[in-house]
Amino acid sequence: MEYKYHGTDIDGPTLNPEELYVRNRNLNDLIGNLTFTGAIYHLLMGKEATPSQEQLLDRYLASALSSLTEEDTAIEVIKTVVASGATYSQAIIAGLMVDKTKSFEQTIALVDLEAIGLDRDSQIGLYYVGLIPSLMVIALESIQWIKENKEKFFDHQKTYGKRVLTEGKDYIESIFTLCTNRNFSNSTERKIFNDIMVSLHAGWGFLAPSVMLPRVATSTRVPMHQAIAAGFTAAGPSHVGACEKAMEFFTAVHKQCSGDIEAVTIKILEDRLAKKEKIHGFGHPMFKADSRNPRLRSIISEIDMRSDFLQIYDITAEFLKEKRGIYPNIDSISAAVFLSLGMRPPYGTGLFLCSRTSAMVAHILEQKDKPPFGATSEEIRKWFGPFAVGVK
Repeated sequence: MEYKYHGTDIDGPTLNPEELYVRNRNLNDLIGNLTFTGAIYHLLMGKEATPSQEQLLDRYLASALSSLTEEDTAIEVIKTVVASGATYSQAIIAGLMVDKTKSFEQTIALVDLEAIGLDRDSQIGLYYVGLIPSLMVIALESIQWIKENKEKFFDHQKTYGKRVLTEGKDYIESIFTLCTNRNFSNSTERKIFNDIMVSLHAGWGFLAPSVMLPRVATSTRVPMHQAIAAGFTAAGPSHVGACEKAMEFFTAVHKQCSGDIEAVTIKILEDRLAKKEKIHGFGHPMFKADSRNPRLRSIISEIDMRSDFLQIYDITAEFLKEKRGIYPNIDSISAAVFLSLGMRPPYGTGLFLCSRTSAMVAHILEQKDKPPFGATSEEIRKWFGPFAVGVK
């Protein structure tokens, strides 16, 4: 069945039933069946990659991730911005403003992406998809360093050492290693981390601010990295940042659970509701129930993954469903999984952005084929004609 998305051929939601589609495929069909790299290829090309195509793309993404050197100007820029008090999404935006043409040319020389159908613009976009996790960890570790050591500038040797640990790994494990400073301990960890990243990568069309803003920026013909940076400016607590907030909430609950997790969790939830405080990761501005959560929860059960954080998630989901008719969204189940894998809350926002960058790139590439401002002058005049009547 062909779905017509609103203003784009890439992806979008449906309301009856409430589902997300990417290139005319239900996102839930991709979750659990495609690797993160495979999902990125499918997003850009509209078809599944062959094993050799996926291997080539994965090698390119992993090479881009490890392409920063100790002397890279982006590191110094991020450190300086963080020292001024900037958030890490703001620091990543600053890092994106550094010209990476030379690094891109060196990386693309290692892999022939034209052989798998990816043109020059796609290659540039995918370079930044690969690079973003490194910028993320530099920003996060810089903030943590300043917080713990009360020093203005971060010793980037620490983060560079973490990037060295990614050498020889594929893309998904490289991201995981950057976030946890360790390898996957088993196939279960790899699978669920991969499936969470796939679930976050696309599906909302340009309704999502993190995708809408790159499209708007591209309509003015800014370069790829600047359009991606526009998407990062949309990272707030109500979009992208909710996963981090959910991780903070689950962590706070867990710290108070000395024995009966269910009793403690319910008591905290009752107190928060009484104070009319928001429970991040539950409820959705468009869907009554996020279709990705049941799919991911089913996978978690299949692989028999268990943790206190997943238990807190389940208790919270059931409580809010019964008391408020509110269902969990992707941010809460991602938060429970990330915490179960040993990640700190700030990585919730960072990983969401790492995954969503692929959708930003796909939409940027589509928008580039449209006229400046996204419409011809005739179309614009037609839209605004009725409003111009009587205007002096």
